Amino acid sequence: MTFLRKCTIPFVLTWLLATVAWPADTTHDVVVVGAGSAGLYAAKTLHASGYDVLIIEATDRIGGRVYSQTLGNTRIELGAEEHYATNANPAWPATQEEYGDSIHVPLYQGTEVSSMDGGTTTCWWTNSALYNCSNDPDVTAVNPFYDWYWEPDEHQDPASTLADDVLTKYGVGPGNRSYHLYDSSFAGGSYATSLYKIGGRSLALESNGWDLSGGTAGLGDKDLGYSDVLETIWWNDVIANNDLILSRPVVTIDTSGDDVIVTDSNGDQHVAGKVIVTVSIGVLQAEMINFVPDLPASTVSAYNGIGIDMGMKVPLRFASPWWEKQGQKLSWLVTEGLAGACWVPTDYKVGSTDYILLCYPMGDNAAALNNIAANNGGGIAGDMAIINAILADLDATFPQAPNEATTNYIEGIVQNWGTHPYTLGVYSYPKVGTYTTANDSSRLDLQVPVADNRIFFAGEASHNTHAATVVGALHEGERAANLILSNEPAPPAPPAPPAPPAPPAPPSSGGGSFSLPSLLVLLGFSACRRKLRYSARSCMG
Repeated sequence: MTFLRKCTIPFVLTWLLATVAWPADTTHDVVVVGAGSAGLYAAKTLHASGYDVLIIEATDRIGGRVYSQTLGNTRIELGAEEHYATNANPAWPATQEEYGDSIHVPLYQGTEVSSMDGGTTTCWWTNSALYNCSNDPDVTAVNPFYDWYWEPDEHQDPASTLADDVLTKYGVGPGNRSYHLYDSSFAGGSYATSLYKIGGRSLALESNGWDLSGGTAGLGDKDLGYSDVLETIWWNDVIANNDLILSRPVVTIDTSGDDVIVTDSNGDQHVAGKVIVTVSIGVLQAEMINFVPDLPASTVSAYNGIGIDMGMKVPLRFASPWWEKQGQKLSWLVTEGLAGACWVPTDYKVGSTDYILLCYPMGDNAAALNNIAANNGGGIAGDMAIINAILADLDATFPQAPNEATTNYIEGIVQNWGTHPYTLGVYSYPKVGTYTTANDSSRLDLQVPVADNRIFFAGEASHNTHAATVVGALHEGERAANLILSNEPAPPAPPAPPAPPAPPAPPSSGGGSFSLPSLLVLLGFSACRRKLRYSARSCMG
């Protein structure tokens, strides 16, 4: 940490300064809690209007649930993967301006596959398949569901779950041979949870108001990940222009006085006029941050009224594309076991020579895998137990490729968002009661500032019409920042930092003594310590 940043210190004072324990506290216009998409975009928006912003992040990196890693020779996404192809998504035009229009390519290339009857009649949506999905009435019966689930008139009971509604409408419940097509494929694949946890009417109201058009795409460059792109187009500048503290979870936000005091896990206090809280719904529900005074009951009810569940992304690299037994690529696989839904990201990564199947166990599937991991001691051994359980599921999924998943396996990664201590879930979903009407929801309630307009909440979970997306997170960060700017377009005078401790008396020189402040004044010294920052920006102008 640098606290005097390029200030000229007269040699005669160096001994004096060494005896003073300067406090580690900082003073900024706004503190942003969380360096994910919402937090970073909020900081970007505020900085553009001249605000002095400190971002505090609990983990050792920026980006939040956008997280790219290399497996084999291919950049893959351990977090968000879909890019919404619309200019309403601010990252869409910015990415194309930086990398060209060809950077975005279609996702999920190939044919959909559904495991059925324990893998003995796994079907493909192609006429040449050993088992053609179009010939299985339980599989084809799922098609009308996609035109039904989002109609509010079809879901009148506000207390009914989507599983209840599916049982009533289609007669399909747990134990039915096609239940996983509604549960693992739809609820898990789209909402990162299990079917019985989604509110039927809440989902219909949310889906009916969905306002991101244009479909989705992926990044076609095998050497480029989503986090790489966001860092290039925005985040590198955000970090250069604002102050950032990593690996410091926020433990307390105190608004009992005139200023907001944010205390991190190191005990350091950060003073500001406003704070934007962008942590996940899981972190809020776990009450990992102590708010002083307590948050209003309406805010607590709002974040507890939004769902978030266990889940993980598990990319597995193989020696060959052993699943291609029909001469076609696999766009989307639904298993009957713990793997849940899987796809092949290396099929859309241009020039990739890797064979990676990425599985997406969510909700109850993820919870079961977490139990397996815990029973194997957790850690690396636990991750390997998760991978082995998924491989066993895949081994039994294709009747023409028995045990080939295990035979061809090389390496894998378990990105477990549900057990990650600073996410505690994948992303938000609408549970029973999240939406009462399209314009009355827990998401909107969470947008309301509290503590006399000094605490603002923002994140994908608080967006009302495109939650559970990076776009929603970006828009929410911008919304919270704009609320601050609407009241104070220019930054106010910053809060005063805590007073430093009294310095010890200097050694006697035979004729009186000077206090440190008076000695500094006499020697024309400027402490330039209005802000004690974690960046290398100069206070010298």
